[in-house]
Amino acid sequence: MYRVIIVEDEFIVRYGIRSMIEWEAIGMEVTGEAGNGREALELMAAGLPDILITDIKMPVMDGIELIAEVRKLSPDLKILILSNLEDFQYAKEAIRHSVSDYIIKSDMMPRDFEQVLLKLKQGLDEALKPVLVHAAPVQAEAVAVHKESLLLELLERGAVHGLEASREALVKAGLAGVPPLYLLHVVPGSGSELRYARGAAAIRSVLAELWQDAAFGYELIPDRQGAVQLIVTAGMNGQADGPAVLGRLRSLGEELIQRLCEQYGWTVTIGISGPIEQWGALKDAYKEAAGAAGMKLFLGTGRVLVHGSPELLAQEGPGAQGTQLQMAQPQAQQTHIHRSHPDATQLQPQAQSLQISSLQIQSMVYAFQSRELEAYLEQLFGQLAMRRDAELVQIITLELLMILTTLWPDVSRDAEQVLELKKQYFDELSKLETLEENRLWFLQAFQALISHMKEMYNSDRNSIIKATQYIQQYYHQEITLQSISRLVHLSKNYFANLFRKEVGESFLEYLTRIRIEKAMTLLTGELKAGDVGSLVGIQDPKYFSKVFKKITGLSPSEFRALARKEQ
Repeated sequence: MYRVIIVEDEFIVRYGIRSMIEWEAIGMEVTGEAGNGREALELMAAGLPDILITDIKMPVMDGIELIAEVRKLSPDLKILILSNLEDFQYAKEAIRHSVSDYIIKSDMMPRDFEQVLLKLKQGLDEALKPVLVHAAPVQAEAVAVHKESLLLELLERGAVHGLEASREALVKAGLAGVPPLYLLHVVPGSGSELRYARGAAAIRSVLAELWQDAAFGYELIPDRQGAVQLIVTAGMNGQADGPAVLGRLRSLGEELIQRLCEQYGWTVTIGISGPIEQWGALKDAYKEAAGAAGMKLFLGTGRVLVHGSPELLAQEGPGAQGTQLQMAQPQAQQTHIHRSHPDATQLQPQAQSLQISSLQIQSMVYAFQSRELEAYLEQLFGQLAMRRDAELVQIITLELLMILTTLWPDVSRDAEQVLELKKQYFDELSKLETLEENRLWFLQAFQALISHMKEMYNSDRNSIIKATQYIQQYYHQEITLQSISRLVHLSKNYFANLFRKEVGESFLEYLTRIRIEKAMTLLTGELKAGDVGSLVGIQDPKYFSKVFKKITGLSPSEFRALARKEQ
């Protein structure tokens, strides 16, 4: 196990480096961290690491000084430097001190970072071997590296250096005359540790046991997002029959899922593309396979999903068209052509937009309407299930999360606790894989919020009593929702909803009613109507008359005349 020390002045970057790599899986362990060069030297006094990862610009002692000091201690220690684009001049200075490699922070993807570490590990491994060079293994390794690089570029860009994959590149990679047949997109579950090198190695090991077909082979490539691409290729005996290959791949995928679960406890979903006829079509096949695997959101995880299969082509269920949540404004329907199969064309109305109302959800939460809110969410997720639109699910769940994270600060006085809760929400949501998991999570999250608000309600009722007493005493002064909520130490939104629930009318309605009641008493005397308005806190005479008549049904002068007549 090779020892690694990380030197970086920003804690969040150190944390990111630690968490993005499965160190044990690649034969390494992080034995220490430091915030600057001086701390790193003190740390290394107890023993040098095998690999030093260091930032360039740091306080106290920067990376250049640290590297110079380390080179005095060990000329062979592997050093990986981190740099921003604007600091690249410093990086070039560090290279003079024989650093092993460097990474630009803004481009630091987990897989790329892991590949750099594996290259350093390879150098350390070679240093431990006897000095004996064999040309054939070195040449084979170069071919393997070129092959992986070529396949990654084909998967991501569909071209080599902006052109279709040339025969020369395929020959160099050992792929000439071996056309691809299908692409399998193997996606790790949220609870799986199937990532990058470790996942690819595990799948390669299991496939070596399962693969029995000599008629075709495969290429296995981990992508930059942590998934693994399995490219099925035609063998030397020619291309096998398409349906037979697809049937075998389904079976193989199911066995692979079962083995990974049994041996490693991992849950994976596999998407299979349509047939591929040339290497230049890998990008399109990748989209098809990834899209098929993405339907796990609606169909569940731990299964094989094939692009173009009936279960993926199932359309919205009965009643989906024209169904609209109550608060969404209906939009005009349009007609468009929907192709569910290459040979089938049909017309159907375009689904109306799906909208949610944050105001309506907030009202139900503040009114403690648990059943109504549950029914609302059930209807919402029911429509999402019928539409089978992964992008729409992402948008709706993000909006719901924003509503949750907006409500919590209103009902909690502990800012640190709210911040931790937001982090917890984002962490938990990132691990949800299916629509059903999302539905249950939001039901529980909103119920927890309502339960918390019920507990607060009993303790905050006294605050509303205090607010009403203040209004009755200082009605003639300027009182706003913000000022009164601040007076009783409650958030504005929470106070407004709690006030209505407790008093039976809004804060403004209550304040206006108290002012008009006081004005009615003053109008029995000799004061002018305009003066009465000022005395009760309504400075504009016209507005005072308008509000007075709206509440009493009489103008101030009519009320005065009636009061004197009764006297």
